[in-house]
Amino acid sequence: MNNHVMGYPLKQYACQVSAIAPLSENTYQIDLLAPDDASLSYHAGQHLQLELNPEQEAGMQSLSYTIANACKPDSPQRLQLIIHKNSEFSGEIIKALGSLCERNERARVTLPLGKAYLQTRLDQPHVLVAAGSGIAKIKCIIEEIVNRKPDADVTIYWSNRGVNDFYLLDFFQRLKSLYKTITFIPVLESKSPGWAGRSGYLYEVIQQDFASLEHTKMYLCGSPGMVYGTMDQLKSKGLKEENCYSDVFEYAPRLPQSEG
Repeated sequence: MNNHVMGYPLKQYACQVSAIAPLSENTYQIDLLAPDDASLSYHAGQHLQLELNPEQEAGMQSLSYTIANACKPDSPQRLQLIIHKNSEFSGEIIKALGSLCERNERARVTLPLGKAYLQTRLDQPHVLVAAGSGIAKIKCIIEEIVNRKPDADVTIYWSNRGVNDFYLLDFFQRLKSLYKTITFIPVLESKSPGWAGRSGYLYEVIQQDFASLEHTKMYLCGSPGMVYGTMDQLKSKGLKEENCYSDVFEYAPRLPQSEG
């Protein structure tokens, strides 16, 4: 394993599970605290590996989670994760973390990992695109952007299947009201009674909003199908692949197109 990821050494920490709070019916925010003498170093948009034993007979497992909070000097030990209880296994993970919290035991965490972190010049327009749980990464990136350049030109799109899945709506609405150059657009996958906002495929909504994406930097978080599909559809608006960043490029790289 490469011991240095993008300039920061890969380190292991024994972290306290300091809080578990529901964000929605099936979504939980997990707060971890590294030891007092630790000073965490990671880029906004990177992820960590959590060593956990959610199914006793299976033994320790390495679980990958996006870090949902930017690295801040006033709270250098804090890590935030967002975990969805969308399966029996994820339910066991939340239960195991709750047990560690109650017993005041620590979880082993390794970071930082991932190449699709915030690395672009903030004097250029940015579009941040998330489907479902991909919003954790976008939350971290936008926190870092406003720390560095409060007047950055940023448009955020977050797509979900159901109205109740927008569990960070207050966070993004507050950002939008604090920073006048930030636009936040929640998108429902299909029209729904009582939903007054935008609906449809992410690429369709973005196409409606931009005349040109030629000089835009785009961070995309979601399934490989969503990421590659959105990029392909937006080429007609001038979006360049070299201006796009996604974890998908690492874990599900596209096969080279054969010339025909």
